Amino acid sequence: MSNNTNNKIVCISKIICLAGIVFLISTVNLFSQSKSNNIWVPVPSPIYSDLHSIQLFSDTSGIAVGDQVLVLKDNKWIEMKDQPPVKITSIFAIDTNSIFAWSKNSFQESELYYWNGKKWEEINHPLVNYIFSMNFIDRSYGVICGCGEVAVFENNKWKFFPPVMNIAIKNILITKDSTFWILSENNKLFKYKDKWKQINITDPILQIDIFDDNIYLISDDFFGKIVLDTIQKISYNKKIENTVSFSIVKSKEIFTIGSNGLILHYFNGKWEQNRINTEDNLNSIFMLNSDDGWIVGDNGTILHYTNQPDSINNIKYWKGFKANTLNHNVKIVDDEYGVVTADFNLDGLVDIFTCGLFEANHLYINKGNNYFVDEHNKYKILNKKNRLNLGACAGDIDNDGYPDLYITCLNGTNTIYKNINGKYFVDYSSISSGIGNKEDRTNSAILGDIDNDGDLDLFIANEFSSNRLYLNNGAGIFDEVTKKAGLISKYGGIGCSFGDIDNDGDLDLYIANWYGENKLYKNLLKESGNLQFQDISHKANVQGDIYTKSNAVVFTDIDNDADLDLFVSNRKHSNKLYINNGFGIFSDKTNELLGIDSFKTNGVLIADFDGNGYKDIYLSNVGKNVYYKNNGSKFVIQSSKYNTDIAGYSTGSAYADFDNDGDLDIYVANYLGESSTFLINKLNNRNFMKLDFQCSKINKQGIGSKVYVFKNNGQNDISRLIDFREIAAGSGYCSMNEINPIIPIQDNEFVDIKIVSPLGEVKTFQHIKRGSKLIVSDVKGLSKQMILIEQFLLRQIFDPHRLYEMIKWIFILILIAFFIQYGYRRYDWSIYLTISIALLLFIIYFIQFHFLEYNIFLYSTVLPLISISGLIFLLYQYFERKHIKQFTITEKEQIKEKLSRDLHDNLASTISSIGIYLTLIGYNITDKDGKLKQLLQKSESLVGEAASSITDLIWTIKPKPETLSNLMTRINNNFAELLSGKNINYSTTYKIDTEKVLLKPVIKQNLYLILKEVLNNILKHAEAKNITIDIESEKSNIKITIKDDGIGFDYDKIKRKGHGLTNIRKRAEDMKSVLNIVSGVGKGTVYELIFQHKK
Repeated sequence: MSNNTNNKIVCISKIICLAGIVFLISTVNLFSQSKSNNIWVPVPSPIYSDLHSIQLFSDTSGIAVGDQVLVLKDNKWIEMKDQPPVKITSIFAIDTNSIFAWSKNSFQESELYYWNGKKWEEINHPLVNYIFSMNFIDRSYGVICGCGEVAVFENNKWKFFPPVMNIAIKNILITKDSTFWILSENNKLFKYKDKWKQINITDPILQIDIFDDNIYLISDDFFGKIVLDTIQKISYNKKIENTVSFSIVKSKEIFTIGSNGLILHYFNGKWEQNRINTEDNLNSIFMLNSDDGWIVGDNGTILHYTNQPDSINNIKYWKGFKANTLNHNVKIVDDEYGVVTADFNLDGLVDIFTCGLFEANHLYINKGNNYFVDEHNKYKILNKKNRLNLGACAGDIDNDGYPDLYITCLNGTNTIYKNINGKYFVDYSSISSGIGNKEDRTNSAILGDIDNDGDLDLFIANEFSSNRLYLNNGAGIFDEVTKKAGLISKYGGIGCSFGDIDNDGDLDLYIANWYGENKLYKNLLKESGNLQFQDISHKANVQGDIYTKSNAVVFTDIDNDADLDLFVSNRKHSNKLYINNGFGIFSDKTNELLGIDSFKTNGVLIADFDGNGYKDIYLSNVGKNVYYKNNGSKFVIQSSKYNTDIAGYSTGSAYADFDNDGDLDIYVANYLGESSTFLINKLNNRNFMKLDFQCSKINKQGIGSKVYVFKNNGQNDISRLIDFREIAAGSGYCSMNEINPIIPIQDNEFVDIKIVSPLGEVKTFQHIKRGSKLIVSDVKGLSKQMILIEQFLLRQIFDPHRLYEMIKWIFILILIAFFIQYGYRRYDWSIYLTISIALLLFIIYFIQFHFLEYNIFLYSTVLPLISISGLIFLLYQYFERKHIKQFTITEKEQIKEKLSRDLHDNLASTISSIGIYLTLIGYNITDKDGKLKQLLQKSESLVGEAASSITDLIWTIKPKPETLSNLMTRINNNFAELLSGKNINYSTTYKIDTEKVLLKPVIKQNLYLILKEVLNNILKHAEAKNITIDIESEKSNIKITIKDDGIGFDYDKIKRKGHGLTNIRKRAEDMKSVLNIVSGVGKGTVYELIFQHKK
């Protein structure tokens, strides 16, 4: 083989080998670029507030920012131990020990901070307005941007760059050659290299980022990069205009995110939308590589891009509250004071009532899904002119099942609203005496059964006069017993609350004062049998300091030992927490458990908001509100962490489970500066119990009952006690919580419950599954029905308004009964008609009474009475006239009947006798020429005709219906012989069953006489040879046609002259029929009669 051949072989071998290597590299590269199996996995977040930026330093280290700063540690996001001193707007991080952060304050300024790995230090900066963006290479070199301002930090000094333009700067980037790239608020792109230059781009630029020292950008429909100051478009996608952040993995692979969980991935020249199980807005993304990245968004959303979802630490965090206003239908107001949460319409959703000090009161009706509508007008809660309403409470004061409403007033008397079937309220202020005096300046009101008689009594705290105690008469009407009960005071009352501090079965009373010591009154009902209160403030160590300006009072079990502890808020001194020793003697544990504070506190809420088994404390302050988290041994302020640090002038507050998700939400009223705020709890677990009191023997809502919740099989074992509470109506500051709230029970699958009523009766429930709703009733069966009847009678008799309504009902029923009896007897009503009229009158009044709402007393009271009385009068007029008309008709019929009998018995018989005598004369005389006999025969004929006419007359006027068949038989009998005697052919055709056609007397009479008149006219004048009568049905009428072939006549000439025709027309009108006569000379005549009939 030649050398050339060998060389060729070697060359071909090298080519094949090289091709194989290229193929192998291409295959590996293609495999490396194949689609990843990674997915976006939700990661537990320690906060619920929105997260707006994220940066990663490695796969195990990163930082995310929202209201708090989070750090990634051991594949778990936790709150940074040393939080910045202010709420951060955004960050720029170089590494874990070099972080720049800035904030925005209410003065349109920004504060700049730097984290050096040990502490946060503030950096003074020269910008006049907000910082909008920043970029730092290291601690000593960087740039910040604001509204038209660009300042460079270098060697610990600031210097301004020439302004770009007087607009805000969205983002700034720095390349390795120290070129600055700026994206403006109006979506224009600039660069700075010795001077500013605008990049000539026709498309709007929405976002920019840097990768491998190249500037990448997103427009409204494409992704590209800057090459030699021009855009190189890489790919198009219309959806990217909805994105807010993007991250580049490699030159031709990006992830971009947006609202409602939008994630777009561009890879290998194709766009793909990643599907995730969230609709939260996504705000920031950071990709470490193609297989690892992170996203943060609203509501604390954190997503991790991974192929190992099981490795995600699934720790559960309580995310605190989501702050919101109620909804877009509710006016944003800053003039709300007291708050009441109650289910006013019993639809299973808790509603909110708020007092407007200078503006209107509001009744926010819960429509579900945290959507509320202000319906105070619909529910007739009137906003009385110049009334300054401060506080309120709600409770079923008349035991009808619906919570009523009590509103306090600073410059007038208070207002009592009775709830009418959950549809509207009636102002009882003029009926009941429990409204105080104009000079009282009432702040707070509370309800409780202080005399254990089964109804709710009322106490009001007055600032300018003595506090007042009112006893309920059982029907929701109050009588004052302040002096008798030993509760006369001077002035200064602000807050108050009932609670059985010594567990002796009666409600004791605590009063917070502004101008003196606070007061604790022990109820001596159990000891003495009489309603009498004794001042034990000093004995119990809860009198407080003078002039502390105490506001709110809350009784609750803080230390979970089955007795009521006490919290008192103050405006001029630290708030106070008193712990009960079990016998109504308290120890001040404020410093030990809370620490001394300087808050100006108004309202107080104490409940287990985070579901950890310990009751937390929420304070409504002048300034920022404060949330104390109870960790079991001490309270720790964590307001910002759980998004509860509302600023403003917060006053009353109340909690309830508004969205029925098993946790307690909060409504905070704001008096000045900020809007009232709705705090939605995002605990969202099912570890709770809910009690629904439906009592009869005690007050309906079980107020004053004690509830003990034990771990399963732990009944009466205090060491296994999960929760203890006493059901109360009114606490805190001028406010009231939901009476039957949920009870968190931690992770216990089953619990035991013991309930002690105000009467000392005990009910136990064992092995109750968590998440259950337990209905609590005190009596059942016949006993319950008897109590309900007694309560109904109490309301009807001792409530003046209901008594008046009952009297109205009795009056209406008597009026209806009298009219029905009168009509039944006088007008001979049938049973059916009698019942129908009675029901009609009753229903009309019932509709007006229950469904038509009137604001004016005249309309609500007099109008229904007048309407029923007027309707009765109209019915009386109608039936009376009908009765008179019927009486007249009956009288006529009776006359006709009498005339018929008289004609038959007298005249007819006389004529008949004359005929007989004439016949006898004819037999007994001799008449040779026969003339006398002819005269006798003529007389007999006339007498026969007269007798026949009288018989017909008797038949026609006799008030008795006849069938058409009988009438036609009579006609045929009378005329058949006459017509045949004159050689006239006569026939009758029936196309209907005349036996089924019943003729009323008036129709019978007129029809018979019309037919006789027509046939007599034909006999006398028509010279006819043929007569036909056709009877047929036309729709619902009877049509009778009489036709002859006689000489006829000119109808138009003689229709007003002929007496016979005039009689025919008149009789046709009397029987309400249609008469048509068609005739012509030499053409015969047709008579057509159409009338209604009765089958």
